[in-house]
Amino acid sequence: SMFRQFFRLSQPRRLAWYCVHPVKPKIAREAWADPPPAMGAERYSEDVEPPRFFGRLALAVGSFFEARFYAIGYGVASRPFTTLALSSVLMVVCCAGFSQIKPEARSEKLWMPQDSRAKLDEVTYSAYFPATTRFGKVFLEAQSGSVLDKPFLEEAMLLHEKVEALTIKGRNLSTFCVLRPGDGHPCAITSVLGAWGYSSAVLASDPDPLATLNSAGYTEETLRRMLGDMVYTDGQVASAKALSILYVNQNNREEKNGEWYDPIGDGWEEALLDMLGCFEPECSGDTCTCSYPSEYMTVFALAMRSREDTSDSQVKSDFGMINAAFTIMCCYLALNLGGLLHKVQSRATLTFFCLFSIAAGAASGYGLAMWFQTIYTPVHSIAPFILLGIGVDDSFVIMNALDRTDPSLPTVERVALALSHAGVSIMVTSLTDFVAFAISVSSELPALSAFCLTASLCILLLFVFQVTMFTAFVSLDLRRVVAHRVDICCCLQRGWPCCPTVPKEVARRAIEEGKKDPNQLSCYEQPRHPGGIIGRFLEYIISPTLVKKPIAIAVIVIFLGVGGVCTWLASKLAVQDTLRNFFPDDSYALAALYKEDYYFGNNGISVNLMTLPGDYFASQRALVGIREDLSKNKYVLPTTGDSYRNWAEAFKNAGSPAGTDADGYFVDRAQYYAQLKEWLAGAGRRYEGDVVWVDASDPQKGVAASKIACETKTRVKTVNGKVLPDADYSVTTMDAIRALCDAQTGLPGGRCVAYTPVFLYQESFKMIRSDLFLSLGLCLLAVFVITSILIGHPLTSAMVFLCVAMTISDLMGCMHLVGLSIDSVSVIQLVCAVGLSVDYAAHVGHNFMLQSGSRGGRVVKTLGEIGAAVFSGGVSTFLGVLMLAFSESYIFSTFFQIFVLTVCVGVAHGMLFLPAMLSLFGPPPYRSAPKAEVTP
Repeated sequence: SMFRQFFRLSQPRRLAWYCVHPVKPKIAREAWADPPPAMGAERYSEDVEPPRFFGRLALAVGSFFEARFYAIGYGVASRPFTTLALSSVLMVVCCAGFSQIKPEARSEKLWMPQDSRAKLDEVTYSAYFPATTRFGKVFLEAQSGSVLDKPFLEEAMLLHEKVEALTIKGRNLSTFCVLRPGDGHPCAITSVLGAWGYSSAVLASDPDPLATLNSAGYTEETLRRMLGDMVYTDGQVASAKALSILYVNQNNREEKNGEWYDPIGDGWEEALLDMLGCFEPECSGDTCTCSYPSEYMTVFALAMRSREDTSDSQVKSDFGMINAAFTIMCCYLALNLGGLLHKVQSRATLTFFCLFSIAAGAASGYGLAMWFQTIYTPVHSIAPFILLGIGVDDSFVIMNALDRTDPSLPTVERVALALSHAGVSIMVTSLTDFVAFAISVSSELPALSAFCLTASLCILLLFVFQVTMFTAFVSLDLRRVVAHRVDICCCLQRGWPCCPTVPKEVARRAIEEGKKDPNQLSCYEQPRHPGGIIGRFLEYIISPTLVKKPIAIAVIVIFLGVGGVCTWLASKLAVQDTLRNFFPDDSYALAALYKEDYYFGNNGISVNLMTLPGDYFASQRALVGIREDLSKNKYVLPTTGDSYRNWAEAFKNAGSPAGTDADGYFVDRAQYYAQLKEWLAGAGRRYEGDVVWVDASDPQKGVAASKIACETKTRVKTVNGKVLPDADYSVTTMDAIRALCDAQTGLPGGRCVAYTPVFLYQESFKMIRSDLFLSLGLCLLAVFVITSILIGHPLTSAMVFLCVAMTISDLMGCMHLVGLSIDSVSVIQLVCAVGLSVDYAAHVGHNFMLQSGSRGGRVVKTLGEIGAAVFSGGVSTFLGVLMLAFSESYIFSTFFQIFVLTVCVGVAHGMLFLPAMLSLFGPPPYRSAPKAEVTP
């Protein structure tokens, strides 16, 4: 069987022979068809010294793995159908894991560290104050004049009345909103329209709306929350350019398949956005507005479902481009596996099976990850591009090695020899990729951790399926070629009726006579170089020039200089709030966010200071005195008007003198709790939701928790002409509020918990930079360790490591130049870039150790032998993501930019910088070589 054959070839005596002797066995040595020496290679010949310690170590490592892969290749080629059957069984078992799929699309479960303080505070806060509200925002911008002009206000009031008339499943705004009586409406609505009780009749009868608004009792701070670009002089508002309406509604969401579902809330918001014409926006320049008809105002709107709406539309619009990208890559693969337009030597069928093997490995990796209960996130959609690029690169390496074997050898031996050579190379890259992704599983971001676990398992199984399933397909295709059967329809012994094949002997005689191969379908001639046109170009033109000492030194200096500049630029790569980038440019939601930043960007962020279980009676002074501490904090807005809300202070100010001391604090515990309960049910009803009782039926058991609301300052900055929140300032503000809470020892529980949903997002700003550099550092360390073990020589491994490290550094510098920043998307793709860049350098470094002769001659042969496969792998990856350049999705567009930069920079380092270093400082090869004759 295949396994008996594997162990027979790997028995200790034969394996010891491989490890001791510096050359292959006779059959292997004769089978390897070395190409003719490259032009100029003989000028770099020199005596090769006997291998020293590291040379002997490299020899032992290389011989050990080559023997193993020779045995695997021999067994697979001897029993291809058995191999395919076993591989299929493995695939089915792994893919059964899809039955355990756990989709997760909630942003708070993907992009926020689950053990962070913000997440822990959310758990504590939600235990007493669960999320029960959702918001709908409408921004009205004056086309001319002021939003406080009467015609504009009447148009805005008419729009509001249409909103009130919206009905979903028998419920309208009055039955769906959060109740907060006041301002002339039972619902919690924030807008200057409340000055007229949200009544068009009252507004129509008002002869001077501006005077009415100024006498409504709103503070300047409150007005700035509702009016954008407001002119306020002498204690009165004169004009404004924008008006906002905030609807606070009930949130009845439930988790289902990793997503939040709220049929009533989602339905009402959909009706609202549809009524405003947001689903069919009108675009002018870079701004898209809702198509609500009005001669006075331009409408912008935002709801909780807006992000999901735009994300779904993006995915649907990108499906075509994703399919086109895969089609382009498949065509390139078919054209470069060899035998182009040849009836027999064509490999179109093998191309299909190559893609099938890659898909089998990727699907098996996904399934195995799901067996481990790994969540499936939207980020997983980029994994197929990475896996296809890695898989195609491995296939090119295997086929490149196969094309260099002696065609006269039996099929089994050719496949075994090819895999003994290519297997070690793809094992080096696959293992480093696997470890690099596996290390990043420790990331604090759940989305990155889940993605890296899935990717690492996919890469591992991709390698397994390449050396088993794909190699089996290669052996079957090679048998077809030996049998002289036509490609695609191998069952037709003499080819297609319209295009029969010419017998092998007739074709051979025609070629010997200098005639065109009669089985060639066009005037195209098969390249004589095993690496094709690319391999010939690299071996005969590029590499002889590159290994000249002055040229090599110049290349190294240029790369180091560019690397230094890019490292400096990488240090300027900033963490930014890129939430808006997830919306396409023609999205109504993006325009609304920019308008909110422009008109209301300096408004504060509401933060709830939750007090813990404790003695609230004894903490009366601390509960009221927290205002003073907040007023002294430079990151908190003034504690006046609507920016500050304290139930304890309001209760103290509303209390009767009976039973209180000179400062107005209760002196009797029972009276305190009884009067607080009575007040919250009556005059203080607006604060009823701010206090949670231990037992609502018995106030004497005390208060379990309460919340006090304040607002923190915000800061915006202009980036590429757009106004964005300042991420660094947001983190500083969050830390300042937390420090203030930790210092409140007089409160119940000895401190308070500062919570706002925004902190969950800001927490990622705080840790993402350190998480990025930790992940990259561990990945690069893994690259060095794994390549040192598998390549066997620390000097070559160090050069490969330097190439990968410089590739990542240059990539980050280029990211700064093209306007990218550090965020959750770029972090994931930088980790992926480590895996891709390893492939471009490790193949070259490993192949260099296989060559004999002088350093320069070995570099020439290395680029001629493996350069074409590395270059084709880079080109296939580039073509695979090419169509994503037209994507409107931020994830895919960022993916395209980073991957194109990775391919360009990685290939340049792997095929120019590394060969230049090897030509000057490269170590001895795995095998000692005889003295080479020096040609004058």
